[in-house]
Amino acid sequence: MDSVSEEQFELSQLRQAAKRQLLGTVALGVMAGLLAFVGQSALAQSRPLLETSFGTWQSLYTLVLWALAIAWLVALAQQAIHFQNISERFESQRRLDSVYAERAAKAQAAEDARQRQRAESEARQAAERTRRQTRNTRSTKFDY
Repeated sequence: MDSVSEEQFELSQLRQAAKRQLLGTVALGVMAGLLAFVGQSALAQSRPLLETSFGTWQSLYTLVLWALAIAWLVALAQQAIHFQNISERFESQRRLDSVYAERAAKAQAAEDARQRQRAESEARQAAERTRRQTRNTRSTKFDY
């Protein structure tokens, strides 16, 4: 495996991890939303116990929910941006790999053509040498 493919593999692993983290963030947000409704109903049921300070408790609970919602939205945005960046890097690396593979194929074809020409040239030279040698081996009239 060449280094470019290894980098693409690593980016693929990072992309899968980012996708899992993004889905985990969404799942945590959904669970937090469900727990917010459960907490609101629990707060409403405890109203007789908190009669004097129920408004304060409800305001504090709403404030905490809004803070958690904003924190979750920020985390979700960060995870989405992280996933998008890794996906873009993965796609650009995939395009680079295809360009490199195409260049390597062209270089291999050119090398094969050079080797074929070299072999043909050597074959012609060998044929020329054998032709010269056979011509020189004939005896002439002045051989003694």
